[in-house]
Amino acid sequence: AGCLALAVFLLVTDFLTGPYLAFSIFYLIPVMLATWFVGRAAGLCVALFCAVTWFTADKLDPLQYPHALIPYWNTSVRLGFFLLCSYLLSAVKKAYEKEQSISRTDALTGAENSRSFFEDAEIEIERMRRRGVPLSAAYFDVDNFKTVNDTLGHSAGDKLLSIVVHTVKQELRTIDTIARMGGDEFAILFPDTDQRGAEKAMSRIKQKLDAAMNVNRWPVSFSVGVVTFSTPPFSVNEMIKETDGLMYEAKNGGKNAMKTKVI
Repeated sequence: AGCLALAVFLLVTDFLTGPYLAFSIFYLIPVMLATWFVGRAAGLCVALFCAVTWFTADKLDPLQYPHALIPYWNTSVRLGFFLLCSYLLSAVKKAYEKEQSISRTDALTGAENSRSFFEDAEIEIERMRRRGVPLSAAYFDVDNFKTVNDTLGHSAGDKLLSIVVHTVKQELRTIDTIARMGGDEFAILFPDTDQRGAEKAMSRIKQKLDAAMNVNRWPVSFSVGVVTFSTPPFSVNEMIKETDGLMYEAKNGGKNAMKTKVI
């Protein structure tokens, strides 16, 4: 709507300034804005609208053309230019979004990478400061993962990690986040979740993971640390330090266990 309004404004301005001032570049502004922020279809519609408004400005202008078809030819050329710009810009945006997604995603498992997790966690911590809602995070790794790599090969290890992420994603809400922090270590962010909710969710996830490992006959288990923050952590590093430390307590206590606490 804003882009269409801008096109109408350009039409009025173009008409009032007369035939001797060029407005070509300005008509591109609503086309590009619609393409980038709304989508290719919207960009094409605005491109058509801008071509029509420019044609209207030409028809309303007292300047006489030597041939009656000239305004129609000019409009066709302008429309083609607008459409080409809209198409190219949408292609650039698609490539940009793809590269942005790749930069935030672990190539092997499809989980978020550590960089993406840090960005999401910072947003949730800031939201916790503003709204006072609880925030929970879990950190877990695969016990005896090296044994799988050594005995069954790295391809089996890669498959195991991919199944871990796939299994966890099936149990998460849309607002939750799983990230591969490195090697066989993963972190999960549970926004708006208290201790009871986090324990329940992580217990269910661990049961599903154990079942998936048993189906594939992989001799592994999972050590998990779950921390619920009743007050905002100072930083994402502090959040990871707390959850990672609790996870290692579970691992050092015999593995295949889950430890929880509230801070």
